[in-house]
Amino acid sequence: MSDASWVNSIERRIQRFCRDHALAYKKTERELSASFEIGCLHLLTNNYSERGTLELQNLDDGSFKYLTTPAGNPNNFSWIKVTIGDQEFQLRQQVRIRSHLDNDIAFTPDIVVLLGSAVVNEIKDKDFANGKKRFFNVTSDAVVAAHECKSLVPFPELLISFIGALIAAHTWFDPASNSDIEEPGDHLAPTLFVGGSTNAIQRRMVKALERVYPINILTGLHDTQRRLENDESDLRYISLKSAGHSGTDDDGEAEAE
Repeated sequence: MSDASWVNSIERRIQRFCRDHALAYKKTERELSASFEIGCLHLLTNNYSERGTLELQNLDDGSFKYLTTPAGNPNNFSWIKVTIGDQEFQLRQQVRIRSHLDNDIAFTPDIVVLLGSAVVNEIKDKDFANGKKRFFNVTSDAVVAAHECKSLVPFPELLISFIGALIAAHTWFDPASNSDIEEPGDHLAPTLFVGGSTNAIQRRMVKALERVYPINILTGLHDTQRRLENDESDLRYISLKSAGHSGTDDDGEAEAE
């Protein structure tokens, strides 16, 4: 049974239970956000399946365990190993990135593609949860592409905030350079997945940001995934080399602290 059919069957059971017992089933905003993020992850897995092979890692008794909050330990959740030719990558959810710009700049994208050798570091920081919880992170040297998933309308402040993630998470991006990627490859460039549809002025801003920066902004995903699934001509892809890494992934290994 596919993930989609399994989710549909569970929702039908919940609806039947609520109907039989005169209850109302209401999804919270958090549940909707998590469902959208999982849907975006599956869009990426479908995209990668056309370019390489996928292997599910760290399953929980045969089940894929999704991580949809930055509060979790990434080492306790499932992820996907992507193999393209002789190179391996990790497709993960909610892994905090410590930026090359400054060690004190750290944030957690919804989805991240890492070099195959990347290690999730675990440290104790007295300024993080009063030192009671471990601070899980990878260095930005290990990042191929960071993606964000927002089940919202694409308002301007949301669109522009993604540029901060582009700058802080990717060592290969030089803000002083133009947006051209010399060697298109197999990895979707950093992408903002947005559920809501655009109006005319928002569409102009989306196109402008894609012209200026090496990014994709996919909008209207609540209604269609056509741009990603069927028409890739205007989407940007990056190679390992254009992402600032050599032909092997040894350069991106993050040593455990």
